Amino acid sequence: MAIDPRPTSYFAQIGEKADDTFKRLEKATRESLDDAVRGFSKTKNWPALTDEQVLMLYFRLSYGVDLAMALNTCTTGLFSTSENRDSEMIQWALNEVWDYPGLAHTLRSFSEKRRDFGNDPMRN
Repeated sequence: MAIDPRPTSYFAQIGEKADDTFKRLEKATRESLDDAVRGFSKTKNWPALTDEQVLMLYFRLSYGVDLAMALNTCTTGLFSTSENRDSEMIQWALNEVWDYPGLAHTLRSFSEKRRDFGNDPMRN
C-alpha cells in the first residue's frame, strides 16, 4: 500500500499550532490505529483508513522503519529468531514502541522541521 498523506496543516484548526495539530490527531487516532496495526499484523491487509489515520500511520511507519534499520545493526540477538514472529514484531514496532520513544521522537523531529521551514504550510 502506498501512503501519500495529506500535510498536517490540512487538518489544523483555525489558529492551531502545528505541534498541537499533531498531538490532537495522535490522540484522536491512537486506539483505532492500534487496532488497525493488530489487524494488519495478522492478515497483512490494512482496513479502510481516514485521512487523519493515514497521516498518523505514516508517522508510525516512518519511525518503525528507522527503528528497524537501527536494530538491524545490532549483533547481540535482541529478539528471538523463531518463525511466525512477524505479527508480534509489527505490533511491537508500530504500537508499543510508538508510545515511547516513538511518539516523543517523532514530535521532536516534527517540531524541529517546522522551525527549519518557518511557517510555510506547504513544508510541514
